[in-house]
Amino acid sequence: MGDIDEEIKVREISDKEIWVNTNKFSLIYDNIIYVIAVGEQTTEFAKAQAEICMKMSALIKGKVNFLIDLNKSGKNSPGARKMWKTLIEHDNTEKVATFGLHPVAKVIASFVMRVSSGNKMRFFSTKEEAIAWLRE
Repeated sequence: MGDIDEEIKVREISDKEIWVNTNKFSLIYDNIIYVIAVGEQTTEFAKAQAEICMKMSALIKGKVNFLIDLNKSGKNSPGARKMWKTLIEHDNTEKVATFGLHPVAKVIASFVMRVSSGNKMRFFSTKEEAIAWLRE
């Protein structure tokens, strides 16, 4: 299935919780957007998710941090990787912490860390370690 054929369903549970298909976005600790990425991330899917991230970041005073769970994430299309890079490098993004023990998670994280600028992104083995770094 190509990017164009993909059906994208957005479910807004509340201002602080939005689902895009099986991916979940939650606002936690007042300035952290917690993303649970599930399955393949196509270009169109990534665009919809980036819009959700921008919408949620508008609720945050100051800079936003991202906590990204890659345990169930699949492949990212080249367009999706470009979208994530743009989001990570956005002026309003302070830090991005990714975590996951799934082998694909490590590949995704290492790619994104190579292309992102500065020291604003790190990969962790556990959610707890990632949150601790974001809250420093």
